[in-house]
Amino acid sequence: MTSINTGTSMNDTSSLRSRTVNKTENGTTIVSGNDNSDKDLFLKLLVAQMKNQDPFNSQDPTQYITQLAQFNMLEQSMALNENIEYLIGMTNGILANSAVGSATNLIGKEVEVYAPIESGQRVDEDVKTISGKVESIHIKDGVVYMNVKDSQSENIIEVEYGALIKVNG
Repeated sequence: MTSINTGTSMNDTSSLRSRTVNKTENGTTIVSGNDNSDKDLFLKLLVAQMKNQDPFNSQDPTQYITQLAQFNMLEQSMALNENIEYLIGMTNGILANSAVGSATNLIGKEVEVYAPIESGQRVDEDVKTISGKVESIHIKDGVVYMNVKDSQSENIIEVEYGALIKVNG
């Protein structure tokens, strides 16, 4: 594993050593990783590059500003995505809690529900319904299910809460 000398301390470079280091065709080092210190690494490399540049052949400063602005936009976009994922998770949790509360009120009541699609059954076939008493509820993979005792066959059938058609009293 190759390390990069940016004039920083051992603590600062520990994140560099935890990354995989590869070389391009012309020998340029490629550092890749997925931790949150990418901005710090970028700034350290930028400072090292500015310190060590040839005064007679200096780099265009607008390139640095452009790269930094692009990096900040990427960072903000990633933060926005994380916030959206968090909100989606919270919303799903609230919806699941609401469905659990509503489904709990159905325990012991007669309901009519859409029957689960059987394996091999085509979706465009006539939709079957089941009438029966809700025996219990549970959550599986974030989805609320009701265990309905079919009034005809006396079998307990697991049905998604969303398959509820009506409550019969």
